[in-house]
Amino acid sequence: YALFAVFAVVIFFWFSFHQNGLTLTFFARDYTRLSLFGTTLNVEDFQAANPIFVVFLTFIIIGFFGWLRSKGKEPSTPKKIAIGMLIAAIAFAVMSIGSIGLPSFKEVQAMGSLPEAQKVTPFLLIGTYFILTVAELFISPLGISFVSKVAPPQYQGVMQGGWLGATALGNQLLFIGAIFYENIPIWLTWGLFVVACLISMGTMLFMLKWLERVAK
Repeated sequence: YALFAVFAVVIFFWFSFHQNGLTLTFFARDYTRLSLFGTTLNVEDFQAANPIFVVFLTFIIIGFFGWLRSKGKEPSTPKKIAIGMLIAAIAFAVMSIGSIGLPSFKEVQAMGSLPEAQKVTPFLLIGTYFILTVAELFISPLGISFVSKVAPPQYQGVMQGGWLGATALGNQLLFIGAIFYENIPIWLTWGLFVVACLISMGTMLFMLKWLERVAK
């Protein structure tokens, strides 16, 4: 039951996180200056940010957890997952603040394209991907570890599949983000993902004592 509860919660995280393959890419196409340090970027180039940051940050996050463990202050896995959801909310809050004042997608369509002077710096997306990667490292590997620790031995494979199934279901809901992107102000689109991540975090914190008890 604890695992099913976690699966249900992380659906909302993956629904938000994997917008990097949909609405965040649309944002790169429609609202972002595609030049960085004199180099012309392609919209697809932003997709490289997450894997690069995963390689760079994994050892730092692991080292940070090890340092906390040595001090006796390492949070439990469920608490780390909740913290990861808060970090994801911060990432979309950055996007929301950075998008204030931008015209809606329909207005951009009517113009043909947004004038270069009105487009935002690519560092907005790069910074967002950086924060989202930190959130991912708090949730994805730790979630799989939690499943392995909690699942009854005879159901290990099924429960691992349940975690991946929750990820897949979150991906199936991505289209909702595209509907938001095309029909409401851009800053509000990101604000809705902030809310989704905060609801996930709040639910995890509500279940925290139960999940920590089960994990023992």
